[in-house]
Amino acid sequence: MYPTIPCAQTIILSFLKLRITDVVISPGSRNAPLTIGFASNKEFNCYSIVDERSAGFFALGIAQQTKKPVILLCTSGSALLNYSASVAEAFFSEIPLIILSADRPKYKINIGDGQTINQLNVFGKNILSSDELIQDVTHQTQTILSSNKQKLLPPNLDSKALEKLQLKTQSFNEELLNSRINASILLQKPVHINVPLEEPLYNFIKTPTVSLQNKVKKKTEKLPKLNLDEYNNILSKNSKILVLVGASKPGCFSKEVINKIKDNSSIVVLTESTSNLHDNSFFGNIDQLIAPIELLKTRNDQFENLKPELLITTGGMIISKKIKDFLRKHSPSLHLHVGENEAKDTYFKGVKHLDISPNLFFNNLLPKKPISSKFNDSWKRISEKRVSAHNKFIKLANFSDFIVFSIICSQIPAQYQIQAANSSPIRYLQLFNLSNSNDTYCNRGTSGIDGSTSTAVGAALVSDSPVLLITGDLSFFYDINGLWNNYIKSDFRIILINNSGGGIFRILPGHENNEIFSKFIETKHDLKAKKIAQLYGFDYQNKTTKWGVKLALKTFFKKSKKPKILEITTPSELSSKTLKNYFEFLSKN
Repeated sequence: MYPTIPCAQTIILSFLKLRITDVVISPGSRNAPLTIGFASNKEFNCYSIVDERSAGFFALGIAQQTKKPVILLCTSGSALLNYSASVAEAFFSEIPLIILSADRPKYKINIGDGQTINQLNVFGKNILSSDELIQDVTHQTQTILSSNKQKLLPPNLDSKALEKLQLKTQSFNEELLNSRINASILLQKPVHINVPLEEPLYNFIKTPTVSLQNKVKKKTEKLPKLNLDEYNNILSKNSKILVLVGASKPGCFSKEVINKIKDNSSIVVLTESTSNLHDNSFFGNIDQLIAPIELLKTRNDQFENLKPELLITTGGMIISKKIKDFLRKHSPSLHLHVGENEAKDTYFKGVKHLDISPNLFFNNLLPKKPISSKFNDSWKRISEKRVSAHNKFIKLANFSDFIVFSIICSQIPAQYQIQAANSSPIRYLQLFNLSNSNDTYCNRGTSGIDGSTSTAVGAALVSDSPVLLITGDLSFFYDINGLWNNYIKSDFRIILINNSGGGIFRILPGHENNEIFSKFIETKHDLKAKKIAQLYGFDYQNKTTKWGVKLALKTFFKKSKKPKILEITTPSELSSKTLKNYFEFLSKN
């Protein structure tokens, strides 16, 4: 079924031609022409998510996995505003979304009509573009002319002039859609297209009356060839090279490149959980390496020894605050960013962007004869020392968030993908080693707690692997509506670490143990997930001891008819003390 409104047909046909077929729809009346048009066409995969706040992150989770734009469709008014957090996350995480907002005609805005706001540019600078289609002049022409506010039509327009104006409108709308959809594909960013629609909205036909011009096609712009000659000696001139890998898709480095890097003692590779890059010669657990040095009197000397001459970054956002602080205070001589992700001047040094794949960069520029350097050995000695102390501390520590994460990380099946919530879960995961097969994702574009559950549910829908969401209590309860849908698979798992508030704030400088902090910063509560699990059809367990957690995990990942929630209740104050004690222990051992 196709809506009789020409611009609605144009939208549907444009997405079909460009093979953008995942559509997340929130209910409404103004968007009905597009909703019914998409949902009645078997070429589209349509998902109904009532809460737009959740819908935005659900779509983001799908796009995160497929790397293709997902269409977000909502009605007019405040509905659009509820996409804001997910749009900002997509913008900074470089995830493609196409937001279609149905709207009333311009002449019905700011006159007291219901469900209207100023919808253009509502996302400010947190989106690639925000544009508006031109309203069709042949749809409800007399209604348009009846408004004293309309600027679409001059009075006394004859039929030929009206058709000519409609052709001009059609051409503009096609060009705009083609341009913005392709921009989202090429730049992996969200775009917004506002669609003014005049009533009636519920008239449909079986065959479209609009015929798209041949302009609508997917662009595949070729990147300009980079002259690598000027960088030919850069990896042989520097004896202290730090490669820092941010959020990346699995397989960002080939085996050939990994082996070449391993043979070069002047190169140190630091990875994070979300780097999805694993090799025994690379150094994960960045905070475990650096944080203990901050507690030493000799920290400046040690950091100067670890300071790189050349910093090479690749991938997206970096989680570790410790590495950011280290590289800002102990600045390299040069910072190169390699890869398609946007180059960010995170380390206050200035950054040169080489828009080529890391594999192409290292394959072409790594010297054939490895350089002799002690740089890698310096990091290796620290790493070996930290691993030894880390293992000792695990045996000594009481039941706490730290111990829970140590158990979880050792028990996750290799086939599971991990979706981590902000802010405690992803930081704790940085301290432990995961299986080389556990791809890990986290919304680090804006690093908010909103939408972690919704993102995980969306990702699980299209992922070939089962998904485990590891979340904290504030993040979980904030996004309860992420479970309000019919798309949750039976192998979806949630581990909820509930320490009754934002326990992570207790380790920050300036923390004071008083009523104001507890109420307004830590946000203490007594909520449990049991009734939420019952409401949304999850199997549920709650464990409060180390042995209870280990026992639960023995069966937690086994096949089941329902998805599962394992809630682990931990002591907040002891957990924050344990984490502080951990870094102090590492600094002394």
